[in-house]
Amino acid sequence: MSTKITIDPITRIEGHMKIEATVEDRVVKDAQCSGTLFRGFEIILRGRDPRDAQRITQRVCGVCPAVHGTAATLNLDSAFGIADKVPDNGRILRNLVLGANYIQSHILHFYHLTALDYVDIAAVADYSGKDAELNSLKDFIARGELAPFIPRYEGDYRFDKKTNQELTKHYLTALEMRRLAHEMVTLFGGKMPHNAAIVPGGITEHPSVDKITGFLWRLNKLR
Repeated sequence: MSTKITIDPITRIEGHMKIEATVEDRVVKDAQCSGTLFRGFEIILRGRDPRDAQRITQRVCGVCPAVHGTAATLNLDSAFGIADKVPDNGRILRNLVLGANYIQSHILHFYHLTALDYVDIAAVADYSGKDAELNSLKDFIARGELAPFIPRYEGDYRFDKKTNQELTKHYLTALEMRRLAHEMVTLFGGKMPHNAAIVPGGITEHPSVDKITGFLWRLNKLR
């Protein structure tokens, strides 16, 4: 028997999408994905100074702006004929900004977007331990309004109550971990989201001892 499944919109991305899948005997036989939100960045960039590109393209996404800024900057390096003239420190610092943004993006996706399809936050309503964060969330749930955890699609809630509570603690810890990754971006990128330091030819920040140390201890914490 053939069943058509439509998920519209998919909202956990920058710019909504629509998925249509045909399933037969629990096997996907056909699937289509379509973007449903035109954003017009190509039009915004038309006629502007090309050096605006690494700033404007980052606005494609508040979660993963560094990849868009980096891609634009690499293209400008090539266009200006300086791709082989980027100093080693400029290349390394660009990569550290990109890598730190990569880390926070994965934390966000795994814990704060995807996990809610598998972890039942509402299980914390019956929590009886002494963890301050879980008790704070328990009080939050007790007000009778679960937003921003709802509305949501019904997830695959197969964990027992204790496991759900433990994984919810991971969810809360991941908020702090993601903040550290954001701070790593700001050390060499100037700010997050939408770093201001990556430019054609390299990067505007200097690798001072305090910045290197601040980056490293945060990275070790994330490890």
